[in-house]
Amino acid sequence: MSHAVPKVTEPVPPRVAPTTIAFIVMAVATVIGAVWLARELSDPAALPIRRVMVEGEFKHLTTEHVQRAVVGAVHAGFFGVDVSDIRRLLQDEAWIRDANVSRMWPDGLHVTIVEQIPVARWGDYGLLNERADIFVPAAEDLPRDLVQLNGPLGSEQEVLERFGYIRSQLRAIGLKVVALSLSDRRAWTVTTEGGHEILLGRRDLEERLARFKWGYTKGLNAAWERIGHVDMRYTNGFAVGERGSAKRNG
Repeated sequence: MSHAVPKVTEPVPPRVAPTTIAFIVMAVATVIGAVWLARELSDPAALPIRRVMVEGEFKHLTTEHVQRAVVGAVHAGFFGVDVSDIRRLLQDEAWIRDANVSRMWPDGLHVTIVEQIPVARWGDYGLLNERADIFVPAAEDLPRDLVQLNGPLGSEQEVLERFGYIRSQLRAIGLKVVALSLSDRRAWTVTTEGGHEILLGRRDLEERLARFKWGYTKGLNAAWERIGHVDMRYTNGFAVGERGSAKRNG
């Protein structure tokens, strides 16, 4: 008795449509092309930066100085250059308050600079801008014609605001403030042109300043050149010291 052997059929692999093969080939080619293009464009020799246009109003900076700083920070071509890194580098410059850097097709960078505007000297080496931010330029670049402000670290805004108030009050009687200091014990001292000091102490600043103005117009002005300091740290009066005389601590 014979038995029929079942016929085994090989599975037929699914046919891949020519369009699918073409799509896969194109996708792979696109990826390879993109990788190649990215490498090429990150090369400084590809679309190199050739122009740096600087915009801003300068008194202490120069366009050439900013251009040199930017060129020194460029390490890639047009698409690879890190504009954020260049901006951070520029903002490390003492005289630059803010900077913006953008690409300028096909081979340039556009740089906008906001220069620091100093309104006062702070301490021995620093300057204050109009927002009471401290910045420290080179010693030879410190302006000599600014008011001198001093105070504990963190008191910059308070001292600058007090200076504005005191300056306006004393200007009304013909005195020019050249320095204002806030001590660690929170005591205020005003220095006017000619080196005369007004000791206002820690309390009742407005009242003591008003009392000084009254005393100045009632007779202190006549002897002002001989006066070294006026101590307003008294309840109802003040003490006057000639130039070279000792001042009471407090």
